[in-house]
Amino acid sequence: MTPRPTTGRPMHPQQLGFSLLETLVGLAIGMASMLVIYQLYGVSERQRRTVSAVSDAQSAGALALFSIERDIRSAGLGFATMEPRHLGCDVQAELGGRAFSFPLVPVRILNGGQELWVLTGSSANMVSGSRYEASANGVFSMEKSNAGLHAGDVAVGTSDSDTRECLMMEITAGARSTVASGTGSSPYPSNRVAQGLGSYTHFYTGASTAPRRNGGAKRGMLDGGPGSLGEGALYNLGPEPQLHVWSLQGQELVYYNHLNETSASTVAVAHDVLSFNAEYGYDINGDGQIDSAREWTSTFGSGWTWDKVLAVRVAVLVRSSQYERDEVTTEPPRWAHGSKPFDMTGDGWQHYRYRVYESVIPLRNTLWGQQAP
Repeated sequence: MTPRPTTGRPMHPQQLGFSLLETLVGLAIGMASMLVIYQLYGVSERQRRTVSAVSDAQSAGALALFSIERDIRSAGLGFATMEPRHLGCDVQAELGGRAFSFPLVPVRILNGGQELWVLTGSSANMVSGSRYEASANGVFSMEKSNAGLHAGDVAVGTSDSDTRECLMMEITAGARSTVASGTGSSPYPSNRVAQGLGSYTHFYTGASTAPRRNGGAKRGMLDGGPGSLGEGALYNLGPEPQLHVWSLQGQELVYYNHLNETSASTVAVAHDVLSFNAEYGYDINGDGQIDSAREWTSTFGSGWTWDKVLAVRVAVLVRSSQYERDEVTTEPPRWAHGSKPFDMTGDGWQHYRYRVYESVIPLRNTLWGQQAP
């Protein structure tokens, strides 16, 4: 059989493929579609980053305010019943050879409100100051008993003859302590409290412990002299008192315990904190309330007394970490119920989002302790 000859007719137009013009049009449509998709993705990603950054900043602000507020609510625990004339005395302290001092107050505001000190005890016993009638060589003769003062507690001793200085000490013998005797051991006298230098049995742990706070030249400052046997009161701060120093480092809220550490041991609590402010609520007119703007200040006035500091106002300003292309904040954020603007410095602050966390915390331990009987 012979093959059929080809006719030479052209193929059907549908079998010829796309022309160059059609291909270019298709590419243009595809590129335009991809551009729209990328633009939508970019907008969505910016919104996602904004929401995420705002959420992180809000969490940081809430955590920062909660931590400070909880600390202030415990301020004054252990010495709230102290006589007003002793509040503010210069505490002479020592820790393993490091001598330092600080005023005995529940809260202390420094650097124009940018730094806050909070002192609180850790005793589980709500005991008022215990009076002593004589002291010698670090041993105190109590007027009644040593109840509530245990070996291992940290106490602050005041003197009736000097309201300017007081002493922080580590109790090495007190309630339920024992001392060596010819038969092994015997109960420590119930009308004595000691702040010795030798090892002692810790009441809370039962372990033999070397005192860390009883060295230095100030140890015997409460002892009586030739004309006085010494007289005053001991205030129990418990085994682990805290003097937290709150401040900002960069954009982090940090703190450390000044009784046991230095500023080199700061711990970060919250990030994205742009500003931190604190003020005393001082009852100037003596009506028992903080009811005017002039009764809020970050400076403790001359002639003021600590028993009239009724509250502390704290404000934390957090900033979102996301820089916005457009200006999203037109006015500086404000605190103190909108009466005080934060100091916004630097270029571009309007391109960030902000949130203010603010609270007024009463100094309840001081208020309860200073109530008249």
